[in-house]
Amino acid sequence: MKNKYSIFTLIKNAFSYHENWQRAWRDPEPKKEYEAVIVGGGGHGLATAFYLAKKHNMKNIAVVEKGWIGGGNTGRNTTIIRSNYLWDASAGLYDHALKIWEDLSQELN
Repeated sequence: MKNKYSIFTLIKNAFSYHENWQRAWRDPEPKKEYEAVIVGGGGHGLATAFYLAKKHNMKNIAVVEKGWIGGGNTGRNTTIIRSNYLWDASAGLYDHALKIWEDLSQELN
């Protein structure tokens, strides 16, 4: 049976500490080699894999995660966007990152 993602299944599974979700993807055997191996399947790791594929035309990328994809700090703690930088260069970096994030969100949706 395929997972159905809705607010109701999210709430239902929250009460079981998200331990009753059905497996959403297969568990393939590792290949002998990859063009890149990303350690960590959080926001930074997944974005790195995405941009390596998009900007550098890599097709053979592995993302290695000890838990579930997006289940670390990205999924729990950093779901806020804020600018509290003291230096102009840092604020510029924030503005650039926010633009990339908005574009990525549009592209993935």
